[in-house]
Amino acid sequence: MATATLFPNSHVNRLRLTISCALLFFCLLLGVGHGADLRAASNQLSVAVTPDEIQFRWAAEVRGTVSITRLPLATNQMTTNAAEAPYSDSVVVWRGEASQRRASIPRFEGASDRLFARYQMGSVNGKETIGSPQYVTDFSTLPRRKNALGAGVSKKGITCLLDEADGVALGCAQVNENIDIAGLLDLQSPAPKAHFIYEGRSIGLRPASVALLDKHLKVAHENGQRVTGILLNNVRANTPASSPLVHPLTDPSRVPIGPSAFNTATEDGVLLYRAIIHWLVERYTREDAAFGMLSGLVIGNEMQSHWSWYHLGNVDQRIVIREYSAALRIADLATRSMHEHFSIYVSLEHHWKMSASEDPTKGFSGLEAISGIQRISTEGGNFPWLLAFHPYPQNLFKSEFWNDRSAPLRFDAPRITFHNLEVLPAFLGQPEFLFEGKVRTIALTEQGFHCDAGENGEAQQAAAFALAWKKIQAIPSIESFLYHRHVDHPGEGGLLLGLRAHDGSSNVNGIGKKRAIWSVFQSAGTEGEDAAFAFALPIVGRADWSNLISSKFEPPRTPFHEAENVVYDFVQKRQSALKENVQNVAKKMVGPEDEIQRPGLLEHPTPKGLGRLSFNVELPAEKDGDCLLLFDALLNHEKSSGAAFSVEVEGKEVFAKSLKALEKVPAEISLNAWRGQNVTVCWLVDALKDPSYDWTTWVAPRIVVRKNAPHQ
Repeated sequence: MATATLFPNSHVNRLRLTISCALLFFCLLLGVGHGADLRAASNQLSVAVTPDEIQFRWAAEVRGTVSITRLPLATNQMTTNAAEAPYSDSVVVWRGEASQRRASIPRFEGASDRLFARYQMGSVNGKETIGSPQYVTDFSTLPRRKNALGAGVSKKGITCLLDEADGVALGCAQVNENIDIAGLLDLQSPAPKAHFIYEGRSIGLRPASVALLDKHLKVAHENGQRVTGILLNNVRANTPASSPLVHPLTDPSRVPIGPSAFNTATEDGVLLYRAIIHWLVERYTREDAAFGMLSGLVIGNEMQSHWSWYHLGNVDQRIVIREYSAALRIADLATRSMHEHFSIYVSLEHHWKMSASEDPTKGFSGLEAISGIQRISTEGGNFPWLLAFHPYPQNLFKSEFWNDRSAPLRFDAPRITFHNLEVLPAFLGQPEFLFEGKVRTIALTEQGFHCDAGENGEAQQAAAFALAWKKIQAIPSIESFLYHRHVDHPGEGGLLLGLRAHDGSSNVNGIGKKRAIWSVFQSAGTEGEDAAFAFALPIVGRADWSNLISSKFEPPRTPFHEAENVVYDFVQKRQSALKENVQNVAKKMVGPEDEIQRPGLLEHPTPKGLGRLSFNVELPAEKDGDCLLLFDALLNHEKSSGAAFSVEVEGKEVFAKSLKALEKVPAEISLNAWRGQNVTVCWLVDALKDPSYDWTTWVAPRIVVRKNAPHQ
C-alpha cells in the first residue's frame, strides 16, 4: 500500500519536521562508542559509478566503524551457483571508519559489473543497518553517449503505423514500436544464429526479429520520427514455466493475453533482462543511427491492470509494485549508464483512484501504483523515471470525453481522461514526486476515440481529437500524443479507433478508407489547424479554444476505503448464493459517478413473502481481533414505497430495519460467537406488498477481521 503523503497538510508536516529534527539532535548527542551510530538512519548512503569504480559517500553524522554490503538485484535473492550468478549472495564489500565519509571498490568483479547491485550501509558485522539499500544514482563521470535521440519537433504521433507513406503524409513526428524481449532472445537453440556477449556470457538472438526491428527503426529515423519503444515480455500458454524470462509468479497456462511481468525475481532473469536492454541501447542510440534509433522505453504495459497487461497471477498490489519497481530500476541502471538522455517510462492506464478490476488480486488504482513506485524509488535513491499514460475516455465506446463524469478536477478523481488531464501534471508537480526539482514529463503513448456507427460518428471522433490536441498543446510537461491507432483492428473488441477503417478483408492489417479524423489529424500543428478544427467547437460545446486548462482543483474527498482484512466478500461470491423468492440478484455500483463507487448486492423482492439470499460461509477461527459483518442497507430508488431488510446468521436475526425511499442505514455486527464455524448468512428483503422500484441493496456487504489495537 502506498504510504506517500498525497495531499500534504503543511501544519502537520511542519510539526513532523520539528519533532524529527529534535530527535535527530538528541540521537547525535548520544552517538558515542566504537560501533556505528545506527540512530542516524536518515543519513542515506549515496552511490556513484566511474569507468573503474563504485564510489560511496555518506554524511558526517554517521560515526564509528561501518560496513557496506552488496545485495543482489533479484527480488527473491535466490542462491544459485556462484560461478553462474556471482551476485546471488549478499557480501560485505567494504569495512572502515565512518569518519572517512567516502569509500570505493573496483567496479568489475571478473566480467560482472557491480553497477547492478544494491548497497546497504550498516554495522561492522552487517547485522544492523543504516538507512535503506541504495542503488547507483550518479553516472556523471561515465563516458556516456549524449547525442539527440529523435527530433521531437512535434507532440503529434501515431501507434501501430501500417503504412510509412501515410504516416509521413499525416505529419507524424513520433511513433511507437512494440519490442517483445521473448521474440528477440533465442534461449532454446544450442547454437543461435546470432548472439552478443554480455558480461562474459553469450546471449542468443533471433536474426529475423532483429532484422524486422532494424527495418522499422531505420524507416522511422529516415522519416524524421522519434520512436518510443514499448518493452514487453509476452508469455504464451506453451511458454515453458522454467524459462528464465518467466517470472516465478507467472503461470503461462493462465496468462490471458500475453504481456507479462519481467522476471525480476531470479538472478538469471535479471541478467537476461538487463542484457537485452543494454543491447537495445547500444544498438539503437548510435550517433550514425546505422540501425535506426530509440528515444526511450516504456517498461511493460498498464501495470496497475496487471492481470491482463503485466501478468503476475493473482497477487497483492504490493508485490506488483515491488516487482515493477525493480524492473524500472534495473532499466534505469542499464540505460543511464550508457546514454545521458535515454528515457524510461512507467506505464499506466486511465483508472486513477479506482481500479479497472473488482478483484484486488487482478488490479488496483493508478494512484496507488504511482505513489508506491515513487516511495520505493525515493527510498533507493531517486532516479528520472517518466510517465507513459493512456487517458482514454471514461467509456471507450463513447468519444465525447468532455462529458466524462468520473473525471473531475480532483487529485482523487476516479479516472484521468482528456476531460481532466491537467490533474496529472499537477499531481506530479507535488514536491515528493519531483526529480531534481523538476516535474517528470508525460508521454501519452496509447489513447484513441471510437467512431460510432451513427451518422455523426466520424464528426464526433474527429472533434474529440481536436479538443484533446488543443489541451495537450497547452500542457508543457506533456511531451507526446501518440494516437491509437492508425487503422482499426478487428481484434479490439469492436472498438473503431482508427484514422482509417479496416478494409474488411481477412488481413487483420487491411488498410481501408480515411475517416474525417484523418484530415483533422493531418492539420494538427500546421498553419491550417484552426480552420480545420473550427467544425469541432459546437460539437464540444465551446465558442473558442481559450482557457482549456484549469489551474483550480476541487479539494480531495475521502472515498470509501476498506482498511480491515476482508475474509469474505458477498458481492464477489454472489453466484454461489441460494436464491429464494427474489426477482433479481445483481451487482450494483452505488454512489456518485465522480467518486469511487461502492459495490452493492441488489436483491429485488417479489410482491409477496420474504426474498432470501443464503450464503454458506466458513468463519476464521483466530481470536486476534473482531470478526465483523459490515454493510449498508440502502433502498436505492426515489420512487419506492418502502421495503424491509433483515439479516440472519444460523437462523438468528441480527439485523432488521424498514427503510423509506433512498434511506440508508449502516450496520456493524459481531460474528465472534460463531468463530471457526461454517455458518449460513441469509439476507432477507420484503417488498411490503408493493415491489415497484424496490431496489433493495446491500452496499459493500463483507466479513472482516478487525485487529485489536495494541496496548499502549
